[in-house]
Formats: sequence, C-alpha cells, structure tokens
Amino acid sequence: MSSANLPPPAAVKDILIWHQGALGDLLLAGPALAAISRRYPQARLTGVGHPERWGLLASTLPLAAVWDGGEALWAHLFTEAPIPKKLRQRLAPFQLALVFSPGIRPGFLARLGQAGIPSVHWIPSFPEDTREPVAALQARHLRGWGLKVAPQPFRLKVDQALVDGVPELPPGPWVAVAPGSGHPLKNWPLGHYYEVTRALAWQQQMGVVWLLGPGEAALFPYLRPLAASQGHVLLSLLPLARVAAVLSRCRLYLGGDSGLTHLAAAVGVPAVLALFGPTDPQVWAPQGAGVKILTGPCSSAPCAQGREISCPAPQCLEDLAPQTVLAEAVALLRSG
Repeated sequence: MSSANLPPPAAVKDILIWHQGALGDLLLAGPALAAISRRYPQARLTGVGHPERWGLLASTLPLAAVWDGGEALWAHLFTEAPIPKKLRQRLAPFQLALVFSPGIRPGFLARLGQAGIPSVHWIPSFPEDTREPVAALQARHLRGWGLKVAPQPFRLKVDQALVDGVPELPPGPWVAVAPGSGHPLKNWPLGHYYEVTRALAWQQQMGVVWLLGPGEAALFPYLRPLAASQGHVLLSLLPLARVAAVLSRCRLYLGGDSGLTHLAAAVGVPAVLALFGPTDPQVWAPQGAGVKILTGPCSSAPCAQGREISCPAPQCLEDLAPQTVLAEAVALLRSG
C-alpha cells in the first residue's frame, strides 16, 4: 500500500475515491479531485461518501457512480473477517483507490487491497496538527506523486436547467444569507445578520434570501415571520443541487464557516463574505477571488484544536459588529 508511485494512466480505467467528509471538506478537495481526473483522463470515477454532496460534482468531474458511504456492505472493510464475495465483486473493476481521511489508516487501506484493488493510496483530507490550508496540503501531497494541481480555485458547473427554473428569485440583485453551520459556536448571532440584511435591503436595494438546512430547524420559527414582514425569501431544506442553483443567481453571499459558504464560492457567487470565529480561516477558508474573510476582535481566536471547539460561547463572533460586516459587504458590492 505504498504511496510512492501511482499506476500509469494507461493502466487505470476505474478509480474509487473514498471521501466521507462534510460538504466543505469535499469542495476543498475539488482541486485535488480535478488533478486526479487530469492525470487519468480516460478513467471513470466512483465516489464513496454522502450521495447528495458527491452528486454536486457530477457535472464537473467524470463521475460514473456515487455510492453511499453509510451502506452496511462497507463495514467489512473495518473488520478482520474474510471479505465477502459481494464486496469483492463490487470492487473488482477498480485498478486504483484513493482514500481521503484526516489521518492515514493502514488497516483500512490494506483491506481495500485485500478486497482486490491493486493500488490503494491515502490523501489527507485536512491537517491534524498544522495550520496549512487544506488545498495547499493536498496539492503538496499530490505533487509528491508527480501530479500537477491547478492554482485556480475549484469551480462547480451548475445545472442550467435548475438555474433557469428558480421561481423563488425574480430579477434583481440578491444577497444569500446562511446563518447556520455544523456547530452553534461557529454561528454569528442571528440579530446581527438581521441588522445587516435590513440595511442591504434598504440602502443597496437588494433582495434577501435566507437559506436554512436540516441543522437550522430551530431558526425557522424566528425567521419565517421576520422574512414575511420584510419581504425576504426564506428557503428551507432545499436539495443541495437546488441550493447551488439559487446561489448561482446571487450577487452577494453572507455566512459563517459552513458547507454553504464553500458552495457559494464554488458556484461563483461574485462576492462571498465569510465570518470566522473559533475555527481557523487559514486552514478552512473557501477559495476564490471574490472571497473575503472577516474575523472577530478576539486575541484568542482561532481557538479550535482541529475541529474541537472548547470555548463556552463564541465571544469572538458576538463582538464582530454588524457595522463592520455591512461596510465590508458594501465595499465588495462596489468593487464588482
């Protein structure tokens, strides 16, 4: 299971890519995935992970299939029991497997080899103990194998049929606002978001669309009457492909350290304003020329150890004033 050499392009027709990470992690791996596809231009890719997240990449990468990483069959890769015939048959077409995970797992890589894949390699999904940006870490790893990683940020191709069929957004400049994330301590206060969106609506004549996912269900009772009274659009629990289409029609995006912030940058929202608190933007910030990072005035931030956030309250984000965020949003809009 050495990672020193990859098989030549002519020897690879099917590649298994194991990436079970969150949406932001998968999108940060976009440049690495694109480099792999360029190295093996005739190969078909099969992604293993969260099907809806992987599905966003279907128009951008040569994905032959997406398999659910939660399927019970994969459990056999984490035991020492004989590998069942059904799993061997599923993995038989692959000449190469690439596993994205925070740390190398020799036993898991070995099991993929035992299941019949002749070349199995590991790629770090994020740094465990350094402040190296995810994209730079993976690019350095792939360069060690002789792959060239393009310097430009990863861009998703959005299904134009979905974009054309977004009835929620009539013509006009729109700001998309995603107030939630995977952790409550990464969220800017909802009242701050309201102050900024109200000012953007009145002063900049922008429409406001709020985006809520499964993790923000508790915000729905508060935002529903607020959005209705202000003429804002509230979209909740949309499929990710639909969210990508909505974002592609927006002029400005405002959100925290979340998967939707990475999605906004990946679909090419012209101005993405990302608000970071306890997590390190040097590691986790989305990539793109229109991305601007704001952090709170706290000498202890970022304080998260990897993904572990130990502070009792996001004081760094609470102290990030709405006036500061509004001024930066207006500057981004004016810069074009």
